[in-house]
Amino acid sequence: MTRRGPNTQRGKAASSRNAIKHGLTSEAPVTLAESHEEWQRHLDGVIAAYEPVGYVETLKVERIASLFWRLRRAVRYETEMIDNRLNDIPDDLATAARYGEKALAIPREQTITEEKVGGLISSRLLPPGDTLARIMKYEAHLHRMLTQTEHELEALQARRKGERTPLARLDISGPPSA
Repeated sequence: MTRRGPNTQRGKAASSRNAIKHGLTSEAPVTLAESHEEWQRHLDGVIAAYEPVGYVETLKVERIASLFWRLRRAVRYETEMIDNRLNDIPDDLATAARYGEKALAIPREQTITEEKVGGLISSRLLPPGDTLARIMKYEAHLHRMLTQTEHELEALQARRKGERTPLARLDISGPPSA
């Protein structure tokens, strides 16, 4: 019989974190840069807010907590992308000044001005277009999933309480019209 999987303790320890790498099969959607304790506080808060009863309602609330967590991560990612671009400004200005001095004989003080620094800061307050588009697409996807899961939970809770639930629910969202 062929044994699959890691054989050494080191390999077994590494493979135990496989679910954390992408989060698709982990119980907690926590990355290596996040805190399991913070996730647990978040989950407990969401459970307290929705007050699920029974297994299926609890699963829906856990899904909602995961979606909120991932939305928060998207905001953190966007912020880090902006911070990285802002942190690059001194190096970018120094490179431009060196080039200006050596290749074009432009004095450093003409290359690095308050106006140019301000312009660079303004131009980097949003992530570049492809990154921003990816973030917005991801956030929109998570928002749709969150809204759908909340509606499913509301319907479950209403049925449990003996209330009538609509057969269908229509939510319309999209970019603002011009």
